[in-house]
Amino acid sequence: MRKIILFLTASCFYIIGCSKDDDGPECDSCTVAGEKVEMCDNEDGTYTLSYAGETEKVTQEALDLLEVTAEDYLDLICALGAGS
Repeated sequence: MRKIILFLTASCFYIIGCSKDDDGPECDSCTVAGEKVEMCDNEDGTYTLSYAGETEKVTQEALDLLEVTAEDYLDLICALGAGS
């Protein structure tokens, strides 16, 4: 019985100790005209798009109207910037 309790206790510590650490928002980026373009998921239905010191909030509703994902939106911005 003691081995079972010890095993269960150790299992609980392992599960608690190995939980995912939240290091902040998940961001994707590219470089356009020597400037970093970054789009971060705010995890509230909005994204923050940053370029050349400027930031803009992009909503999931706006992306839905364009029928693109956040990744596709950033890829489009990066592709358009590469052509200039």
